[in-house]
Amino acid sequence: MQIQPKGQEAVTPNKPQANVNTTEQVKLSAFQQTKKMQNAAILEAAASNSAAGNPMQLLYKTAIEEINKQLEPALGENAIQAAYESEVDVSPEATAKRIVQGATAYYEAFKSQNRDLSEEESLNEFLNVISSGIDTGFDDAKDILESLSVLEGDIATNIDSTYDFVQQGLNSFKEQVIASFASKEQNDDVTT
Repeated sequence: MQIQPKGQEAVTPNKPQANVNTTEQVKLSAFQQTKKMQNAAILEAAASNSAAGNPMQLLYKTAIEEINKQLEPALGENAIQAAYESEVDVSPEATAKRIVQGATAYYEAFKSQNRDLSEEESLNEFLNVISSGIDTGFDDAKDILESLSVLEGDIATNIDSTYDFVQQGLNSFKEQVIASFASKEQNDDVTT
């Protein structure tokens, strides 16, 4: 298969080497497969120019996909549905709200699968897991947009604003959960 963007030379993928041992092929295949999927997404976005034209959708999608990866060991595959529609509000506030809602919706499931942790430990571990996914998702989106030469001006500002709104949303979530701990303790004290 040859890929030939306008005004550039054709790129022909390298053929796999026959003398690589099987273990190395499996390891390389997993890495190469992931890299190929990422590159295909970049090429598809570049071809349709949808990522360049709508970077907030790309940001939302990559953040949710990375959160899914981070939650998969505890909650299973596709814990957060990565579906999104082209008609959604893609303002920084709305995008951040969807990211926070999608990520925090699985707190109770995470907590129930980690019963050996105290409530505070469970909350902190959950926030660490989803924060890692969010950070990676934002970084991946920025890399893709940078490779498309559109990570500048309003787009860069909107992504930074979205990240700030996400952090505010996660802090609010944490405060609400901690307040529920205090309320639960007060109720337990009253009933005993």
